[in-house]
Parts: sequence; structure tokens; C-alpha cells
Amino acid sequence: MNRSNQMLARSSERLSTGLAINRGSDNPAGLIASEALRERLTSIESTIQVTSRNNMTLSIEEGALSSDSGSVADLRGLVIQGANAGGLTGDESGAISGNINSAIQGMEFTLGQSGSDVLSGVSVDRQIGTDGSGDPIYETLTMSDLAGLAESDPVSAQALIDEAGSAIATRRAEIGAEQRSNESMQRAMEEEQINVARAESSIRDTDYAKEASESVRASILGKASISVLLIGQEQSKRVLDLLI
Repeated sequence: MNRSNQMLARSSERLSTGLAINRGSDNPAGLIASEALRERLTSIESTIQVTSRNNMTLSIEEGALSSDSGSVADLRGLVIQGANAGGLTGDESGAISGNINSAIQGMEFTLGQSGSDVLSGVSVDRQIGTDGSGDPIYETLTMSDLAGLAESDPVSAQALIDEAGSAIATRRAEIGAEQRSNESMQRAMEEEQINVARAESSIRDTDYAKEASESVRASILGKASISVLLIGQEQSKRVLDLLI
């Protein structure tokens, strides 16, 4: 009877908590395996979160680069206009230079907000003469020189714009490759997360059909034990009545 009561109490506990392992004594080996799987689940969830945040950051940078690709096209048009200085007034040339500077500042601001510094490495070398040995001397031009080059050296200006466009396109390609890699890894992590969670659940969670059956069995055994005790008591009473 005590055994059936213990079985009934254990089944009731498992049914109420939803856990097959409520204490170490329920399944020592299962508890160790379950804890190891839970630790793995925590690690997987952290990896998925980090990967997701990284992809969001990359998406922000890619959006900024996409916007600046349009600005590069605008700069090409402005440089072409500036190269035709013969047909422009001084005010018109000044306006073109101002528009070029504004476009560059807008590009740098947009990229800065996204955490990208892709334009910082954009430069071209222009020969400005030779030294005493006849070797060429170069100066390095950057995007900050573009407005002045539009009229004075449109060839170098176009070379700078080509470099900027190439740098932006290259970075966008790198971002795309990294995002695809992250997405592939995230899918693998999510699949592993499902499998590990299923394995941990099979060890730790209650099998409701089994425990309900055990509970009914323990209840029947308990009632049977009580009936046996009552019968025994009745028989003892009858024997005593006969003796008296």
C-alpha cells in the first residue's frame, strides 16, 4: 500500500510539474544529460542572436552604400558639367563646386552613421613633375579634392569617382557574401536548436500518456490494497467472534 501511494504521489507530481525529472534521484544520468543539453541550447540561442544583430548592422551599412551609389552617379554628372568651364559663368562653376562638396559631405555622413569608412581609402596619384634624376613625382588626391579637380583636371576627377564607385561596389559585394554566410549559419543553428530542444524534452519532460497510465495503475493498486486490508480485518473479526 505504501508503495502504491508513493507511485501515485510521484505520478501526480510529474503530471502537475510537467517534468519527468524533478530531483536528482528521479534520474541521475538523465539529469546530467539534460543539463548539458540546456547549456548547449543557451549557447545556440546566443549565437543566433549575435548573428541576427550582425546581419541587421550589415543591412544598415548596405543601405547607406546603396544610397551613395546614386550619389556617385550624380558626382559624375557634376564633374562633366564642371569640365565644360568655357560655357559656364563663374557663379555656375561655383555652384557646381558647391554641389560636389555637398554630395561628398552627404555621402560621408550617411556612411558615418552606418559605421562604414569605405571612402576614407579612396585616392588616386597624379604626376606633378619629375625630380633631378628624371623620376616622376606624384601627389595623392582624395575625395576632398574633387570639387577643385572638376574644372582644373576632370580626368583625375573622373578617376577619383571611379575609385569611389569601385570601393562602394566591392564593399557591397563583401556585405552580401557575409550576410549569406550568416544566414546559412543561422539556419544551421536553428535546425540544431530544434533537435537539441527535442532531445532535452524527451529526457526531462513528462510523458503524459505514460504518467496518466501509471497514476491510474497506482490508484487501482492502492484501492486493491485497502480492499485486501479490509477483508483481512473482517476475517480476523469473524475469527474473534467465533472464539468468543
